[in-house]
Amino acid sequence: MKTVSLGEYLSSHGTQSDLAKALGIQQSAVSQMHRSNRDISIILMDDGSIQASEVRPIPARKSA
Repeated sequence: MKTVSLGEYLSSHGTQSDLAKALGIQQSAVSQMHRSNRDISIILMDDGSIQASEVRPIPARKSA
């Protein structure tokens, strides 16, 4: 198992489309995550599967 940042994955491991397919999401969602500089980690599992997780502060949204 290896963990890399979203930016590192996209620059050296694969494309936005490849990552989107592996995660079961749209390519546009990967693009939006990358452009917004969210703290997303890509986990490359030993069996070749890919998972992703995000670290967010609590509360994640600002109060009105």
